[in-house]
Amino acid sequence: MDNDNITVVVGHSAWNDLQLIGAELEKAGIALISTVSNGADLMDQARSLGADCVLFSPTLPGMTPGLVQELLVGIDDSIAAVGLLPAGSSYAAEYQRHGMKGFVTTPLDTVQVQRVAPLVQEAVRMAAEERQARSFAPVSAEDALSILDRGGWQQQTIAVYSSKGGVGKSTVASNLATALGVLGQRPTLLVDGDMSRANVHTFLGVDIDAEPRNLFALYERVIARGNRSGSYVVQAQTLQANVRAYRGKLHFLPGIPKMHMAGLPEFIEDSDRTMDIFGEILETAKGFYEFRVIDVGPDFNLPIHWAAIQKADTVLLIVTPERTAITDVKNILPTLAREFGTLQKFRLVLNGFDEKFGISPKEVIKFLEGKVTIVGTLPYAPTETRLAINEGQPVAGQKKLAPIGEAFVRLAANFYPPLEAIGAKRGRVKKKSGLLSMFVGD
Repeated sequence: MDNDNITVVVGHSAWNDLQLIGAELEKAGIALISTVSNGADLMDQARSLGADCVLFSPTLPGMTPGLVQELLVGIDDSIAAVGLLPAGSSYAAEYQRHGMKGFVTTPLDTVQVQRVAPLVQEAVRMAAEERQARSFAPVSAEDALSILDRGGWQQQTIAVYSSKGGVGKSTVASNLATALGVLGQRPTLLVDGDMSRANVHTFLGVDIDAEPRNLFALYERVIARGNRSGSYVVQAQTLQANVRAYRGKLHFLPGIPKMHMAGLPEFIEDSDRTMDIFGEILETAKGFYEFRVIDVGPDFNLPIHWAAIQKADTVLLIVTPERTAITDVKNILPTLAREFGTLQKFRLVLNGFDEKFGISPKEVIKFLEGKVTIVGTLPYAPTETRLAINEGQPVAGQKKLAPIGEAFVRLAANFYPPLEAIGAKRGRVKKKSGLLSMFVGD
């Protein structure tokens, strides 16, 4: 099999390792089509997307040797498995007995990461040959203990973007930030950077007309001071003066309160200045917040939108199961690849997916030629989503998590792995006794 045709799903929660793996596979022409943070999702994604190989950490919640065996022999096409085993651990023998084709040790160093692509290629070849010969019969064993990998995450700026409106971008941004800041209790700043439709405040139930703390007020203050001093610096006290505490450790910087304000001189008079100030906002925010989540507007020709995409460590591209939405993503990928030299920091979030719509995640990956990796699939849940918007309470902040809330927590666990276990403690919604009883109090 040519490298260009090999597809891989990775189940791992160490951020630095994931970055190294992604770069190495891309260099080898192997498509990384999805990353997950638990064993069940590894199985589901590998099967539904038609992966050829999985790279897995045995410390993932729910990961067992039996899953490796099932991937190898439980379906028509074998899915090979390569381990990402903690250095000094004793996982190797048991997983090899169940069909693991090789492993590297983590945390990855230069030598280990260079072994990843050749191991994937060899594992796929071996699995195909064994399947054809019908000679592979791994033994059964009890499930291994699930261990939460609590390390391997890093502070970062996450931009949530789509070139098409109405795909749930603000829903994703507000719930991702809620999962990190409220459920995960990590210091998080949610920035409404959509200059065409600033409405994140409605998802949080915040009245932005009540007081003048917002993105425009911050720009106005910084520019006024900069015009006097010649330096447009965002001081810590200026940022904090325009940020609102929401719940837990989530803070919120509202966007422009009126849409016409996007055309004011503070934003359009000097594009370079506008972009520099936005970069300064994010840089200053690093001193207070581990995560910075930005809701970015669709037109990246606007300075703030482009600055957010440029400065982000990860850009989540939101797509719905509609041909127009998927085509829009495909059309912008060449521009993004040309501007950034690689699509490494761009990740795909499939929003509102349901088999009844006739488009599967596997078809999306195929249509996009495996150029971007799926990090989350959110189910179609219009009732729960609309109810949460009307109540001003994101679904990721509910006392009991509905399936859509669980999906948002899994998405956030890509950035802060312990959320997988924290979310599990919440349990599922069983019975709704009233609107207000569903949500966590302030």
